Amino acid sequence: MQNTISCEIISVGTELLLGDITNTNTAYLARRLAVLGIPVYRQTVVGDNAVRLTQALEEAYGRSALVILTGGLGPTCDDITKETVADYFSLPMEEDAPTRKAIEDYFHARGRAFSKNNLKQCLVPRGATVFANSWGTAPGIGIEQDGKYAVLLPGPPHELKSMFEETVLPWLSRFSPSTLYSLNLHLAGIGEGEVEAVLREMMNAGENPTIAPYAGEGDVRIRITARAENEPRARQMCAAAAQEIRETSVGKYIYASTDTPEDAAAVVERTLLSVFGENGLTFGAAESCTGGMVCAQIAALPGASAVLRGGIVSYANGVKTGVLGVTEEVLNTSGAVSEACAAQMAVGAVKRLGCDIAVSVTGIAGPDGGTPEKPVGTVCFAVACSEDLGGRVETCTEHYRSALSREQIRRLSSTKAIQLAVAAAKKCGAFPA
Repeated sequence: MQNTISCEIISVGTELLLGDITNTNTAYLARRLAVLGIPVYRQTVVGDNAVRLTQALEEAYGRSALVILTGGLGPTCDDITKETVADYFSLPMEEDAPTRKAIEDYFHARGRAFSKNNLKQCLVPRGATVFANSWGTAPGIGIEQDGKYAVLLPGPPHELKSMFEETVLPWLSRFSPSTLYSLNLHLAGIGEGEVEAVLREMMNAGENPTIAPYAGEGDVRIRITARAENEPRARQMCAAAAQEIRETSVGKYIYASTDTPEDAAAVVERTLLSVFGENGLTFGAAESCTGGMVCAQIAALPGASAVLRGGIVSYANGVKTGVLGVTEEVLNTSGAVSEACAAQMAVGAVKRLGCDIAVSVTGIAGPDGGTPEKPVGTVCFAVACSEDLGGRVETCTEHYRSALSREQIRRLSSTKAIQLAVAAAKKCGAFPA
């Protein structure tokens, strides 16, 4: 096993520079290389230009021994990555018989003709390692020469990820003296500054594992990262640090933990299904300003039918009163955007939908409709439990920044509502049966 070497990633494609597509490959590769303990020091994007790509290679190898390139391996004339890298290493191109057969079989299985330009994909630099493409046609390439290493991967993310997991990871394992593992704790109801203040001593003292908070849309994420001789040991180190954090005053705000830095919405949706499913609970929602987004987020996940009873979109006050049972008195004295209204909406949803727990959302998403007392971004929430679970009702209000768009306010409100439902479900053990 060699010592760890540094790595740079070069993404090839004019469409990336133009913003026509989002470059998700570099984020994926950086995460996977971190697991191997291979540091990525720089990421570069180059258009479909051989001169500029050669210059990028020269600069990258001036700093790092390993360069991973993505994109530009296809059959068209502007796919120049493989040929440019071969020229850089002064390697002639040769047809690889197994690759040609694999590509011919690929087209035959789909009833498509093997066009002449696909012969370009059958050519590989002499002496290179060929990484089979399980999901497409262009193979990946591995080159090692005079202490320099290159890995060439196809641009389509589903092809790149499959190839990297199946064949490239083992090829790179020689450079992995240790494993890096990260555990992410997701918190709601507390700000990044508050988290940092509580955990500052742990953060300053923690070299392995390290602890760092990040503010996201709808939650705060604490990333715990450990380096160890293997993943089980790294996981154990992260779990110990996580337990220390849970025992601090921020512990009560943790609603989920994940292996990946997902956004809050993805985490809470999956967490709701898990928590409700484990406790045999059903869920429903009464929505005004979110207009059905809460239920839509849950319904998008496999297994939602076991938990989701339904939702009531109550934009109009007449629906709030006629369907959910909100009283005219509450609407006249507190208004439709109030915790009192949200509470009655949630209780009404539990009764109408026959669910165990229901959340409600009512607010001003803008850009119009705000007042000095209730500006745009004011959103009220409630979560109600059935009588069998104690009939508890809890309310809260968020004051989102006026600079946020209507869509952002609605999205954050949907995530917040689901977080409240998860918290309520976790308390169910304390409710009388």
